[in-house]
Amino acid sequence: MTIIITDTNVFIDLIQSGALRHFFQLNFEICTTDLVVEEVKVPEQQRQLEIYHASGHLKIIALESGEIRDAVQLPTRWELKGIVDRTVLLKAIHLQCMVLSGDGNLRKECEHRRLEVHGSIWVIREIWLAELAAPEQLLEMLEVLGRNTWLPEKELDKMRKEIGEGE
Repeated sequence: MTIIITDTNVFIDLIQSGALRHFFQLNFEICTTDLVVEEVKVPEQQRQLEIYHASGHLKIIALESGEIRDAVQLPTRWELKGIVDRTVLLKAIHLQCMVLSGDGNLRKECEHRRLEVHGSIWVIREIWLAELAAPEQLLEMLEVLGRNTWLPEKELDKMRKEIGEGE
């Protein structure tokens, strides 16, 4: 089974768009770090992540102080925003797993290190391909995601068209 490590912004996108429950139905082992979970500040969003953790669908990797130190000292080609992104990268390197992130520099760093990396739109595509949600639901999820100005409008439009034509 493919292992995925997810950063904060993808979790928030999936929660806000209503895609989180479908995400955890996909055939992946989904994990994140404890620092990512701590970065989720909205109590309802925290509760949703805790439900999937308690059910065994989300593995939360507790970082030791040495790993945090290693993440801080990890040389990167691109400037990463903070320790949270660095810990996601460090664990992805250790696990040799796929990364889900919306952060441009983290994505570039993963690509540079030949780690597969995707974002929230990719998750919606996977949900669609697995037929876990109706086209109307998927289009609504994309509509919510489209409110995030940092997501590529071109990719959102492409995904909307694919889903709309598949109806």
